[in-house]
Amino acid sequence: LLSNFAFSFSIISVLTGITTLYNTGLTFGGPVATTYGWLVAGFFTMFVGLSMAEICSSYPTSGGLYYWSARLSGKEWAPFASWLTGW
Repeated sequence: LLSNFAFSFSIISVLTGITTLYNTGLTFGGPVATTYGWLVAGFFTMFVGLSMAEICSSYPTSGGLYYWSARLSGKEWAPFASWLTGW
């Protein structure tokens, strides 16, 4: 269990990611901008999750995003949309 956690933690790179992202926000906006920016981004990320849940209920499949992008984009753009989603 500990080795799985350590491997996942090292791949996600939480420590280096936090310092990189927070440095820009703190430099240009201060702690208030960083705090409110995190809250606003989290709020709108919930809308992305809700829209994906709505699409999942309309087109249930194991293919997920690849299938949805191909199905919703049309026959002409389906290969490109699926590739772009996977990339």
